[in-house]
Amino acid sequence: MKKSVSLRITVLTLVLLAVLVVLPVSSAVDSPATTPVKPFVSVSISPVVPVVGDTAYVAGVAQGGNLTAGVQIWVFAGNYVNVTTVPLNADGYSYKQIYQTGHLPPATYYVFVQSPAIDGQFDVDFIESGKYTGQVVNTRTNTMILNFTGVGSVLDKDASQALSNALNQPGMDDVYSKAAFQLVAPTAISLDMTTAPTVPATTAAPAAPTTAKSPLPVEVTAGALVISGCCAAFCMRKTH
Repeated sequence: MKKSVSLRITVLTLVLLAVLVVLPVSSAVDSPATTPVKPFVSVSISPVVPVVGDTAYVAGVAQGGNLTAGVQIWVFAGNYVNVTTVPLNADGYSYKQIYQTGHLPPATYYVFVQSPAIDGQFDVDFIESGKYTGQVVNTRTNTMILNFTGVGSVLDKDASQALSNALNQPGMDDVYSKAAFQLVAPTAISLDMTTAPTVPATTAAPAAPTTAKSPLPVEVTAGALVISGCCAAFCMRKTH
């Protein structure tokens, strides 16, 4: 009897130990908090075609990795370049940055939004040497990628491609999204709104064929002929 009870206690003990061993493992596998989110970032621009003087908004969502520093937004056109580090909103994933365009010339503006991803460091960064000028460098190797001003400067579409190529290099863990917007002058909008629409040319109806007409009505002409004939007959009788 004592052996039977002892055996049961031993079996129960082993079962409890097995449960204690399995439960933490199951909890760790099932917990969504341990599943890492792949870093990504999105970008949208509003309004789509701003007019000089409008307030432009660059906004989007960033998730995954180390976003303690937020995201880095690049806006450039010609020799103008503005690079700003923007923290995430209180929700922990969205961001928004406001740009005043009153001092900007009409042009195509290129926009990059860069996330530092896993390590929390921007692998491509802007070294400022003036208010709106500077060099773009690889912070891992401390080498220059491109220069927005001066000799050998890279601008607009070429600068956008060079920046994309740098961020896509092997060893770079930063992720990014890019877009562009066309800033237009107010006069361009005014002219479009005030120009009268073109009226399509209408084809005139063909004119009716003209025919020669007697200057007097037919009835009057016939009556005159009858009277003339009578007068002529009367005169002939009189002369005979």
